[in-house]
Amino acid sequence: MWWKCFSALLVFACLVDSTELFSDDITISVERLIDISSQLVKVTIKYEITNDGSKEVNSFVHLVQEKEYSRLAYVSATASKKDTKLKVSKIERGKYNIKEGFVAYKIEFLNIIPPNDKFVVTVEYELTEYLEPHPKRITQAESQFAIYKGNAHVPSIYPVKQEKTVILLPSGKLESRTTVSPTSVDSGKVIYGPYTDQKPYAVAEIVVHCENNTPFVVATDVVRVIEVSHWGNIAVEETISIVHKGAELKGSFSRLEFQMDRRGNKRPVVTQYKTLLPASAKDIYYRDEIGNISTSAVRKMTDVIELIVQPRFPLFGGWKTDYVLGYNVPAYQYLYSSGNKFALKMRIVDHLFDDAVIENLKLKIILPEGSKNFKLTTPYPVTRHPDELHFTYLDTTGRPVITIEKDNLVDFHIQMFTLHYEFDRMQLWREPFLACAAFAALFLVVIIYARLDFTISPDVATESRLQAQGQVEQLTDLHADRLKIYDHFADAVNKLKNSKDLAIFTTARKKAENDMKNIGQAIVDLQSELKATNADISDKLNEVNKIHKLTMDVINNYLGQAERFVKGQLSKVAFADAEKLYAQKLNEAKERMDSIIYAL
Repeated sequence: MWWKCFSALLVFACLVDSTELFSDDITISVERLIDISSQLVKVTIKYEITNDGSKEVNSFVHLVQEKEYSRLAYVSATASKKDTKLKVSKIERGKYNIKEGFVAYKIEFLNIIPPNDKFVVTVEYELTEYLEPHPKRITQAESQFAIYKGNAHVPSIYPVKQEKTVILLPSGKLESRTTVSPTSVDSGKVIYGPYTDQKPYAVAEIVVHCENNTPFVVATDVVRVIEVSHWGNIAVEETISIVHKGAELKGSFSRLEFQMDRRGNKRPVVTQYKTLLPASAKDIYYRDEIGNISTSAVRKMTDVIELIVQPRFPLFGGWKTDYVLGYNVPAYQYLYSSGNKFALKMRIVDHLFDDAVIENLKLKIILPEGSKNFKLTTPYPVTRHPDELHFTYLDTTGRPVITIEKDNLVDFHIQMFTLHYEFDRMQLWREPFLACAAFAALFLVVIIYARLDFTISPDVATESRLQAQGQVEQLTDLHADRLKIYDHFADAVNKLKNSKDLAIFTTARKKAENDMKNIGQAIVDLQSELKATNADISDKLNEVNKIHKLTMDVINNYLGQAERFVKGQLSKVAFADAEKLYAQKLNEAKERMDSIIYAL
């Protein structure tokens, strides 16, 4: 029994709601502005709603024709007095008796409208890819024309006291327009109305054919990837596909005609456009399949960064291009935290270019590995896909990827999303520790590998050769030290000539002789080792030793002559001749020993 009462109450509530929405006691006056000066159709409607009945009204119905609904990007409503956003929701077709060919939206007021009172509401919406290029193909030198098809009357479920529609035209020629009396043309505007006392669902089809050289540039696909790092950086990369959907180029492209064309910005072609990035963006890159596009330019403004995107070739109707745009921003500007809870607030999409149309946007948010408990809040409905995992350097379980998708976007959709998630801060140190452990393991493996012998049987000849090579290197060093001691004897003589002090000379001589004795013993020990491993080298050392003995005889003779010279027993001329002879013999001995030692 209770369910019958509940059903009756539900039906009654729906009837009451329907009565409020579709009450004949509501009348409206309308001013509509339709801007077709770009590739978008921007519609602004100002409703003055009058409650002529005896009941209060808390909502209002806005109608859109079905042909417009198929290209509708968004609908928004504001209360004109307070400039406050109003809630707008689509009315399901089966719920209320909406006439065929129309789609209804319910606009809820902030406050109820009492009887005999008025309320002003401004509704805005935009249509994408609604204008039709006509003709569909043009030559390089021709201008582009487009057709707008609409309704001279503002569609409404309510009686309309008075209405007027103003269509803003692009600069250029007005080819034709439909006349629904009264109709007038005034300085780039086509004015329909004012019309009075129109019935609900009034329709008067109109067609406006005018010159529109605005490039109909559409981003068919945009894949936006936001990668969050808790080490202080957020990386953003966008893969963008651009198509010019205006009148297609007829015939071949002439670079000469393009350079000589003096129409400037009035040509229906894209040579460059301006993309706006966050003011904190850095490490900006812009490339395509070939590589970096150096013709781009970056200009830093107060609150944004302007990136002048210049494709490799001008985009005519039907032409397309693809490129990748990326940059980094500091995490502290967009990532907020409290303990292990984090909130990421960023734009769903950036400003690609003026009057942009994005057919399909896919946004991927890559969070740090170990993130969990995601909660995504968006300013408008989007399609959320199942979460994925992304693997990169040092990842083990993978980084979670939140993916959302949205079709038919314009500048209105440049709004912020908020993604809440949890992350254990201790996870920050996991990858650094993992990297250190990996390097430590690598070094340990290399150390062990270097000390292992993987040969099946030892190579005696190779080992003997390597051992002899080490001994020869030691021998070369000892030989160099012995040559230095030869020079020490000459230094002692030079000091003796200056000081005439035989005691100092005797001390220096004994020290040099002692050093020579030690080196000689080391060479003898090394020679005895070589005799067992390499007899050839040992034999050559015998020859070096003979030269050394002769050299020591020359040195001792020279030292004796120096003592006699200081004591006055040898004349200065005779000593000078002895010095020359000594230097000559010493150099010859050094050269002979060097030639043998360094040839081993």
